[in-house]
Amino acid sequence: MNNDLRFFNYFLFTQYSISTFEKCPLKFKKRYLEGIKWKSVISEEIKRRSDIGRNFHLMARRYFLGIDTGLTSGIEGYEELSKWLEALKSHFPKTDDALYLPEYKLRMAKGTLRLEANFDLVVIKNDGIEIWDWKTQGKSKSNKPWDDKQKGERLKGSLQTMVYLFVLKEQAQRVVQREIECSDIRMFYWHPDPARILAEINYSDEIHEQFGQALKSKIDGILQYDYESFDKELYKKNCLYCEFNWFCNNERVDFQAVEEDEDFLEELDWDSIEELR
Repeated sequence: MNNDLRFFNYFLFTQYSISTFEKCPLKFKKRYLEGIKWKSVISEEIKRRSDIGRNFHLMARRYFLGIDTGLTSGIEGYEELSKWLEALKSHFPKTDDALYLPEYKLRMAKGTLRLEANFDLVVIKNDGIEIWDWKTQGKSKSNKPWDDKQKGERLKGSLQTMVYLFVLKEQAQRVVQREIECSDIRMFYWHPDPARILAEINYSDEIHEQFGQALKSKIDGILQYDYESFDKELYKKNCLYCEFNWFCNNERVDFQAVEEDEDFLEELDWDSIEELR
């Protein structure tokens, strides 16, 4: 009998778990198959910044549900959150002709394509469906702003984009009780300060087919991977930021380097923080 959790029907892949495997199969094994999660990967400064981002997600959810956001002067990052919420309300005035689904989760299983997507916001309109994702990491410790054009291109081809659009199209009929064409689906990445769209993706049948093939190939690769063949040297560059660095290399995480690495901070979004804890 095979006890490898990868082969159980209830094991669902997220964009972060797939990304974790690509960065280091051993890290995937320890975190997802053995269930080992250590909190030491993030410093107090990164934790503070992620807490502000998490609070924004919570307040955005409350706003779209039509309840009090809970913003009070004693909360961490009050000034930032106030500004972000005003930008959100200005950019997203709620209308009666749209249905807002904040913090919405969808799951699907089609053969080995067992996927879960956790959306910040799904907006159902008469002419289609929109996915919105909040990106609240805006600057590195050096206070250098992200390059929006470069970031936008990375977001368009990211695993998150693949998983979110593919899962939504596959499950769209369950969400809206009618057939939805790929061309009726769009995805946006939005940053609150300054308020702007970082990337907009218009979906299509061709992209859907490409995403499906790419995701199946990635998941099949994970399912077929033989951990006896693991070669640590192939993934050495990712050790610096890994919570298992002590286990593998007897070295601690370099928090100063982490806080100054823009690529790392860019990927350290709401979903990844949740899975790291």
